[in-house]
Amino acid sequence: MWERIRQSPDWRFVAVIIPLMALLQAIGPEYFRYQRDWTSTGQIWRVVTAHWVHVGWLHLLLNGLGLAVCVSLTTPGWSIGRWFTSSIVMATGISLMLTLYNPEVVDYAGYSGVLYGLYVLAALGLFLRDRLVAVLIILAIVIKVCMEQFNFYDFNSGDIIGARVIIDAHLYGLLMAIAIALIWATYTMNHRPNRQSN
Repeated sequence: MWERIRQSPDWRFVAVIIPLMALLQAIGPEYFRYQRDWTSTGQIWRVVTAHWVHVGWLHLLLNGLGLAVCVSLTTPGWSIGRWFTSSIVMATGISLMLTLYNPEVVDYAGYSGVLYGLYVLAALGLFLRDRLVAVLIILAIVIKVCMEQFNFYDFNSGDIIGARVIIDAHLYGLLMAIAIALIWATYTMNHRPNRQSN
């Protein structure tokens, strides 16, 4: 296990982010979770840190396991910097959309919205190596989000974690992943070296 962490940047990210989440959780989620009045109080850090704290330790454990499964299935080989950048950009986007479109959400904590987005981004990176697994992961995320949005099933993980699940955070995580992928694809196409024929 330690050898895997040492050799893989993906697992090094897991080995950094989960202890960081645990540290913030131990300090107190109330200092870091999303609060709707962050714009008026100036507590801008909550936009990001809300996604690194949880409603309880079981909630943190479940999302930590979800991240480990994501890395195990996709192994994108991203640097720690890219993992953190993707997480921070998605966290910021999710919090902004909650602020704009969900006035009923007064507070929020949890990594699941970001995790949904990471699954999609990592699966897109996996596409060239294993199309079947990549497509299955993306379909699973899209189907789950659609089922949540249209109430196709009544399983509520909120019963497990002890709090209402903000399903729109999952939708926003998916949308952020799509936006990041489109922006990255546009950037790489525009900066691709021109090939000249003899």
